[in-house]
Amino acid sequence: MQVDWTRIEALIDGDDPSDLEWIKDMIRTLYENMEIRISNINQYCDSENGENLKSELHQIKGVAANFGLMDLYNAVISAELKIKENDITIAIQLSKKVPGIWEETKKELKTKYP
Repeated sequence: MQVDWTRIEALIDGDDPSDLEWIKDMIRTLYENMEIRISNINQYCDSENGENLKSELHQIKGVAANFGLMDLYNAVISAELKIKENDITIAIQLSKKVPGIWEETKKELKTKYP
């Protein structure tokens, strides 16, 4: 399971229609923003730009934590740690896994939020 659904459910009152619309909007925005972030990760990996990659991973880490996207969160933490340790080669290898993890996460999210 890619998504900790209890985390998403904790963000809303399931009986309140405005909360349900709010979370749907938030997740639609997540889909849009992650496409940009994934594109950036690919670009920074290709150019071996560690500082920009670190920044992008950090942004994804926060989003993943907020939405309970645990596999994504763990992947970016591992890559970000390698950058902090100045191991850019391993950081890039780990970062290149992030797009696939996002795709799997997105599939799971779309079961409830198409």
